[in-house]
Amino acid sequence: MSNLTRPIEAVIFDLDDTLLDWSGREESWQEVTRPLLENVYHYLVQSGHPLDDPEHFFELVHRHIEGVWEEAKKDWSGASFGDALLLACEDAGLNTARLDLDELMRVYNWQPMPGVELYEDAFCVLDTLRDRGYRIGLITNSFYPMWMRDVELRHYNLLDYFDARITSGDSGYMKPHPAIYRRILDLLDVPAARAVFVGDRPENDIAGANEAGLISILIDPPHLDRELHGIVPDFTITRLSELLPILEQLEKEGETHG
Repeated sequence: MSNLTRPIEAVIFDLDDTLLDWSGREESWQEVTRPLLENVYHYLVQSGHPLDDPEHFFELVHRHIEGVWEEAKKDWSGASFGDALLLACEDAGLNTARLDLDELMRVYNWQPMPGVELYEDAFCVLDTLRDRGYRIGLITNSFYPMWMRDVELRHYNLLDYFDARITSGDSGYMKPHPAIYRRILDLLDVPAARAVFVGDRPENDIAGANEAGLISILIDPPHLDRELHGIVPDFTITRLSELLPILEQLEKEGETHG
């Protein structure tokens, strides 16, 4: 691994199950998003758009959400919540040319998920990285635009830590496609060999980081129990704080071989 002989300039994180612990979520996705879709439904009706049965509208949205994800996985293009919402509105008989998609997504009013908490050592690790002068990035395979996920980052007091952050919904690609890694590296102005990526999903986070030439670190706490499927991370940790000695090791190796 010749890239391990170089100094590290940036640490890039996945978000869900890497910085945020989703193990405490009890409600299903449909239960959580039901009141959010009710916001959209009532807004459309009050704005004069002809919608009759709310249950039919909710069914259409969920059907198209599944559809855009399945389509995106064929070539790892970025699934988009906005696309799913517009397709559902079109299927419901609405004239989508008259709809303001940005306004619909604001009315949706995405908020932090009940039961989702910040990993307890996240602040300590992020503070240390910032103090040591690393650039900090974020990539999430979220089909929401980044401004919607920023609602969560503000809630957990994470937003100011990141020098660059992107979602797959914004970038047009999702992990493991190398294009989304190249995008964050360009935003951070850091070459791949001088960046570390930390994520929890071997087939998305780690496979993509390996292909893009980053140093890959799998976070694998016992409750996740991910299958590797033959994918080999450069390092494996069980909690975020274990990242710090790895970075120290990489920096020493870089000095030795530099």
